[in-house]
Amino acid sequence: MSDTPVEALRPVVAAIEEEFRKAPPTLAVIGLSGVGKSSLINAMFGTRRHVSPTVRGTSRFSRSVFDIVSRRVEGAPVNCALQVIDAPGLGEDVAADRNYLTRYHKHLPDADIALWVIAARNRALALDQQYLGELKAVLPNLVLAINQADLVEPLSWNEAINLPSADQQRHIGEIVADRREKLGRVVGYEPETVAVSAVRFHNLQALFNACLKAAPKKRQWMFELLKSFSTRDWLDRAKGLSAAQRRQIAERYIQSDKKLALDRLGK
Repeated sequence: MSDTPVEALRPVVAAIEEEFRKAPPTLAVIGLSGVGKSSLINAMFGTRRHVSPTVRGTSRFSRSVFDIVSRRVEGAPVNCALQVIDAPGLGEDVAADRNYLTRYHKHLPDADIALWVIAARNRALALDQQYLGELKAVLPNLVLAINQADLVEPLSWNEAINLPSADQQRHIGEIVADRREKLGRVVGYEPETVAVSAVRFHNLQALFNACLKAAPKKRQWMFELLKSFSTRDWLDRAKGLSAAQRRQIAERYIQSDKKLALDRLGK
């Protein structure tokens, strides 16, 4: 398909863009305040959601549509869109929570995926369990994202290769198993659970794959087009690698960055 003239691709691209206009893939993002929901969506899909270290990034419940130019296909850019359903971080105010949960009940059935974000260092899961229990009847396909994995104790992230240290990795594994079991107990099954660091672009491919697996089969190709990160984003944050080492690592992961052929989408 790479040798196909751009002119010949235009009718196919136009048809794909019309699908995105009619019914953009929809992601519901849920989590307590401060877990990095906006940072995670920005990293995965290239959106420009406001991120603040001191105040919440979202001030009201919203259904926002983000225009995204996909560079994932061979031969031509594609104008896509992602709809994000979310509220300010839960758990800040009882009265506000009741309003947000009511709105989630109304809007969650329209979502393709529910991405539930929790902070890796937060051991207190009672509020997440409570909210999950209240929403489970209307939750679409659930994926758990354990964000801020770089902040797991001991704070010994390996800056040279932009990966957790051995001690951190062991603790991260324990956290993933614990959160999957405790939150899975609420919904009656153990959902796909992935530990990531949005700011370091660590393990985003694994989370993206989990989202693709959870998405309705007929809509998976749309999410595929929306991926905006690459191996380079992660490698650029590795401070101690030689050029040769970067090439070797990139070759190991390059399959996930390959361009998509338009004639293979949806197959």
